[in-house]
Amino acid sequence: MVKIGRLAADPLAFPDLSRRSAIADATIGFVLTGLMVLASVDLSGPVQLASVLIGAALMCRRSAPTAMMALALLSAAIQVATYEIAVGPSLLYAILFYTAGNHPDARVRRGSLSVAVIGSGVAAWVYPRTGAYGTVGDSAALAHIIIFIAVAVLLVGSWTFGLVRYQRKSVEQARIAEQIAELERKRVLDLYDEQAQRSSLARDMHDVVAHSLAVVVAQAEGARFALDASPEAAREALGVIAQTARQALADVRGVLEELRSTESTAEAARIDRDQLFDRMRAAGMMLQSTEIGDENAVSALDVRVAFAVLTEALTNALKYGDMTRPVYVRQDWTDGCRLSVANALSAAPLAPGGAGHGITGMIERAELAGGTLTSAAVEGGWLVELTIPERPEGLS
Repeated sequence: MVKIGRLAADPLAFPDLSRRSAIADATIGFVLTGLMVLASVDLSGPVQLASVLIGAALMCRRSAPTAMMALALLSAAIQVATYEIAVGPSLLYAILFYTAGNHPDARVRRGSLSVAVIGSGVAAWVYPRTGAYGTVGDSAALAHIIIFIAVAVLLVGSWTFGLVRYQRKSVEQARIAEQIAELERKRVLDLYDEQAQRSSLARDMHDVVAHSLAVVVAQAEGARFALDASPEAAREALGVIAQTARQALADVRGVLEELRSTESTAEAARIDRDQLFDRMRAAGMMLQSTEIGDENAVSALDVRVAFAVLTEALTNALKYGDMTRPVYVRQDWTDGCRLSVANALSAAPLAPGGAGHGITGMIERAELAGGTLTSAAVEGGWLVELTIPERPEGLS
């Protein structure tokens, strides 16, 4: 998607308008203009001119709202000044006021509402005096009231519908932003827990190795000096060395067993993955997931790394992706682990910018598991691919 606002001079252009949407507006407006001109070919010049101006306003209603409002007001002024009403084309004012009510700038919304109310009053005064309505005297108050209500329903009602649409979109964006913040918080907590586990394991390894080696060195030195003078003392020292080494080996194995005992973490990752998908879908993401093979066939480390990468990739898709298009997730557990996440990019992301720490973290996790990761723009969007090859039997 390309932000059309960058190409247009109008500062009020819709910030998230894509080139495709702008072209669609121009095309629809052009077709309606042609139809209105054909329908008014036998009518007066002011009616034809007003019809063309309304059609032009439709063509640029989101790419150039300033021009849209100017053209709409000019078309209305021509009809009021000449008492020549373009009845059919005037119904299309509803689309213009819907656009104004849906505009992200509060000044546009407030100004267009004022114009809608004042315009309804002007129409109620002018329209009963035109030939399109018939002969009505100045004292026909009921006619003015009926026209005012009808025009207000058309203009103010359309504006209100646009405002409701804008507010719903704002609420949805706020909810998605809250989801992103929650995912970021969870990721920080996971990183903190992981670092705490590493620090704990490092302390355990230091305690085991440092203490055991100190004892072994001391006993070995004593045995070396006592070997000739007191073979019995040397034999006793060697026994202590052997016993200490066996105990150290058992302690190291215990620490390594704790390091490798990640089945509970892996099982939690499998459960968390479904919860992650549910959260993303609740945030408005159209997520399509495909899974091949059995994740139980790979190590718990691979499962944890894949889940961490999946979480980061989906979070980035929520931040920077186009939520009107699907996000595709593919997990292949045959011959190792292969994960891919593909999404379309948004012209107006919820969280623009970014320092790139998330991608760096995904790469580091992949390398820790002996795999590779790529995260880059591709045709039509962004693609994250994780590959962890199958390890030879006995390695983990």
